Amino acid sequence: WRRFMKVSTLRDFRTVDRFQVDGLEGQWASVPEQSEISYGSLSETDYSYAPKKYAKGAKISFEAIMNDDLGAFEDIPNRLGLGGARTISRFATGLYVDTNGPHASLYTGGNGNIVTGNPALSITALNTAWGILANMRDADGEPIVVESMILVVPPALEITARNIVNATLINMTNTGGASGQEMAVNNWFGSRFEVVVDPYIPIVAATADGNTSWYLFANPSFGASLEVGFIRGFQEPQLYQKTANTSRVGGGIDQMAGDFLTMSQEYKGVVAFGGTRLNPKFTVASEGDGS
Repeated sequence: WRRFMKVSTLRDFRTVDRFQVDGLEGQWASVPEQSEISYGSLSETDYSYAPKKYAKGAKISFEAIMNDDLGAFEDIPNRLGLGGARTISRFATGLYVDTNGPHASLYTGGNGNIVTGNPALSITALNTAWGILANMRDADGEPIVVESMILVVPPALEITARNIVNATLINMTNTGGASGQEMAVNNWFGSRFEVVVDPYIPIVAATADGNTSWYLFANPSFGASLEVGFIRGFQEPQLYQKTANTSRVGGGIDQMAGDFLTMSQEYKGVVAFGGTRLNPKFTVASEGDGS
């Protein structure tokens, strides 16, 4: 998801405001001699979100640790770290996917970012999606230029997506020629598209279109439709172990003895982040079911 979302660093847990400023990017008018210049106008769209803290802990008894012949409990930090990474990934998917596929707040008829007919993923459908994204206009009616895009698919569509992007030749019919004429062209899609497989699409879209929907995003360097922000120092899951409060008589702290009363050992993982949907003009999607 980091390939097609804006990633920010936040100072604290206060609500973050993001402003989309439009205007002043349209055509300039000629100015006759001794005449005044005209003034353009600006408009703002406000997006906001508040980051939250996410955490999970593990408490292991002294008996379990002593009976662990295979060292299974040594893997606890890795398990906590994986759980934290999965928490972030599922949250990110939920920004653009809901239980029925493409998120209803992001992909709407008013936003004009739904692929006509919700076709299944194919080179023809991808060409249609490309056209929709390439024809987006800013508030001044000027074209939004996007030179590279990210095709995001569920695991069920990975082979289809990679076959389209990595094909050597594409056979096209009725394109720039007489009826029935075929043309074999080098596949230039591969240089303009990057495929990202999001395994959480079918999990979040559990009701419908989890295995058929597909999404096209502009490279976030050209413009972002989604943002995830992390509290500084917590861009990745941070892992901790509770220091033992047990010491041997006449000696130092005994970490293996853990807590003085229970002799258990404790671990925890913490991550802090939030996110929001931004400008819908930098993404298009299809449910992929032809409805």
